[in-house]
Amino acid sequence: MITFNDLIDKFDDQLNPIIVKELRQVVRGKFFWGVLIIFLGFQCAILSLSIADRALTNHSAGAGALNFLFGILFFASFVLIPLYSGFRFARERIEGVDELLFITTITPGAIIRGKFSATMIFILLIYSAFSPFMAMTFFLSGVDLTVTFFALFFGLLASGFGAMAQICFATLAREGNSQQFFRGIGLLVQIVMFFSITGICSDIIRYGIGRFFGGQDILPSVIMVVICVATAIYFLYVASAAVIAPAGANRMFPVRVCAFACWVISLIMTIYWAMVTTSGQFLYLWAGLVCFGLTVALLVAVSERDYLSERVAREIPRGQIKKHLAFLFYSGAAGGLAWVGVMLVITLVTVHVFSESAILSGIRGDSKEFAELSLAFMGYCLGYGLIASFIRRVFFNTHFDVRNTWVIALLVCIAFAILPLFFGIFFESSSTLFMLGNPFTLTVRDNRFEGMVFGILIGLVGLFINLPWLSRQAKEFVGANADE
Repeated sequence: MITFNDLIDKFDDQLNPIIVKELRQVVRGKFFWGVLIIFLGFQCAILSLSIADRALTNHSAGAGALNFLFGILFFASFVLIPLYSGFRFARERIEGVDELLFITTITPGAIIRGKFSATMIFILLIYSAFSPFMAMTFFLSGVDLTVTFFALFFGLLASGFGAMAQICFATLAREGNSQQFFRGIGLLVQIVMFFSITGICSDIIRYGIGRFFGGQDILPSVIMVVICVATAIYFLYVASAAVIAPAGANRMFPVRVCAFACWVISLIMTIYWAMVTTSGQFLYLWAGLVCFGLTVALLVAVSERDYLSERVAREIPRGQIKKHLAFLFYSGAAGGLAWVGVMLVITLVTVHVFSESAILSGIRGDSKEFAELSLAFMGYCLGYGLIASFIRRVFFNTHFDVRNTWVIALLVCIAFAILPLFFGIFFESSSTLFMLGNPFTLTVRDNRFEGMVFGILIGLVGLFINLPWLSRQAKEFVGANADE
């Protein structure tokens, strides 16, 4: 017979030790308790002033008080706590403290789950302190409890995404100036998103849920938002676990599988909304976001290792079909570039098929023009990325780590975009040819054809100078385990 103590022991064995570590460190510190006490004082003051204002002027002060309280709550749960957790994890990464965890049986995924769970516990504690005060604004009139609970739920969902985003940025802050760069980017992203989401929630509180969703049935919209945010959180979790995984591990396999799953889920939701609204804007917006994601994936691919580790070689499946499919998803620069190319082709074919089908009869747009622009833009990115990889291998192989190739790629892009302009000024020429190195010249209709030609040519040049490097990786992968 299982006793209560047996259940406690079983739960204790399943408890993530990172959660215990994080909770102990934060509870013993002054940051959390200081934030909690200060914000509780704010709430008491704001609610007291709102009650006094309603008694004196007989106006509805509930909506204003709820808006102010939600702003304070969201600032604490979306900005302060995630940034604090992210900066602490980044400091651990910089100091190498996290490497001590790998001598235990704790997996990289368990580390990220523990960090995220501990952050969410502190956010929930803040919510538990704020929720009663926010619910009391109902008695000041002008506030709907349904709207209040929806704002709280929406804020909690956004806080979860913000917490995981900061953990993801913290995993990238490992050495050199990169830690300052990624921490700065994380801070900027968090602040921009804070003001944007605060504005959305303020509109929901003032005008109601129905007006925010355009008067349509809000349940499908809420479900879509929840699915999108949950999918984004899971993808960031997988990416964070991959970053802190051992160097020889098959890091990119779960990331690319998850990215493909996100592609499928987002396509299903896009087609649904395109059918409901009879508009093709959602389809082209989705395809544009996919191309942006593939651009980031391309920068990641050129920054991957270009050799086959023993650990990855052992995981390669037998059989030519499975092996070629695994080449697209497993770690490696050549495989990553091939995965980006395949995903781009699938995306463009999908856009063309749905734009020409009867399923989306109300669609508006030119799939051929979109395909040409996408191929040209990705040609720019591919060419600059491969040129950067060539430069690193030939000139900076001993000075520049392979995982920082994306920095050289950005410098190459800046050089192609800006240096020709100086030549144009020097030769006193206003020719548009000096602007072709900028990928965003594709947005100018008068220069679009020349930009597309240049983008495709620079991509082919990058492939040509790196062809021996790419073919060597492909042969090593396909030839692995051939003698077994």
